[in-house]
Amino acid sequence: MVEEGKSGKRVVAVLLGLVLVAALLAWFGATQLEKRTLAAQQAGGDQLTAAVLSEGVLYEAQSGDPGIVIAKDVGSGKELWRTELGAVASQPALSVSEELIEVQIAGTPWMTLDRSTGEPVE
Repeated sequence: MVEEGKSGKRVVAVLLGLVLVAALLAWFGATQLEKRTLAAQQAGGDQLTAAVLSEGVLYEAQSGDPGIVIAKDVGSGKELWRTELGAVASQPALSVSEELIEVQIAGTPWMTLDRSTGEPVE
């Protein structure tokens, strides 16, 4: 029984370690996004962005012609998908649900995308 107790403690320690690593990766991704946003603002860029971090994926909407939504894996930095929105002149906003991403422009729903592929959903 003593061995079973030690084994259980090891499992808990490994799981806590994995949670800590995931939290650090999410923090690092958010920090990098903030640095890029500040650098763009200081450089006088007029591109407006919005971002949501969810389950290890960073979803970022950018204004412009065309406006875009990009999904990136926080751990690797790899771009998972990119979708063009058309011309976006105002601040975009994002909301993420289990399967969908809703892009809002000027406070109104504008486009709904499939969370895993970035394809528009009708």
